[in-house]
Amino acid sequence: MSQTQSSKYEMPYINGFAMAVTLVVVAVFSAVAFFSGGFLAMFVVAPFLYCLTRFRTIQPNTALVGTLFGKYAGILPHSGFYWLFPFYSTEVVSLKTSNYVTETLKVNDSSGTPIEIAAAIVYHIENPAAAVLDVENVYNFLQIQSESALRTLATHYPYTNDGSSDSLSGNSENIMARFEEMVQERVELAGIMIDEVRFTHLAYAPEIAQAMLRRQQAEAVILARKTLVRGAIEMVGGTVKELERRGIVNMSDSEKAKLVTNMMTVLLSEENAAPVLNVSGD
Repeated sequence: MSQTQSSKYEMPYINGFAMAVTLVVVAVFSAVAFFSGGFLAMFVVAPFLYCLTRFRTIQPNTALVGTLFGKYAGILPHSGFYWLFPFYSTEVVSLKTSNYVTETLKVNDSSGTPIEIAAAIVYHIENPAAAVLDVENVYNFLQIQSESALRTLATHYPYTNDGSSDSLSGNSENIMARFEEMVQERVELAGIMIDEVRFTHLAYAPEIAQAMLRRQQAEAVILARKTLVRGAIEMVGGTVKELERRGIVNMSDSEKAKLVTNMMTVLLSEENAAPVLNVSGD
């Protein structure tokens, strides 16, 4: 993005406890002066009361973003008790690590197959000034940009591995690293740092789920059949060679063909095969 991110620098502040002691001393001297007939001490009351409103307590993992007369004045990222100079306006920003889970999006993968996909994004605010000053609402910004990145990612990869590229269902490190990079690039303007991304939902769209399930089952059956055939061929070939090597039987080509047929039938049949004995008598 072409817009420049607001820089991080600290706003001026004073330790709250030191300032509290100072104000107590001022209050004591003002009271003594007032009762001693010093009417000018009355003019100290209003500034004194205003100074009491300038104390701020910053909780751990939070920061203040300050402005002075509409101009960015810095941040205060340290937890503790502080006193801020007059006329500084502040806004509290959480620096804690948070999760955002996208809506379940319906998109087409790289092969045009409709799928449903959702992701969880772990993030934290790295630059409080950018989060407050550079975007309208940092959390809405994260939501829109992360879902946009997820849609783009889904259109560049297939749901299942087609043998030539990574797949979404495989959740390869390359895909997750690419997704994190895409989200980080989009939300960097808002001062957000992405810590981790992962898919929380990935499935075929309901209208094609049954058809794709039957396709996967068919592919699994074909793969199993191929494995069975290769194993059966090795077993039959080994049997014929071993019979001939030992000289147990001398078979003609037609007898070898019958043996091979019978063994392949037994080995590849899905049901128990019943042997048939050919008995010939004189």
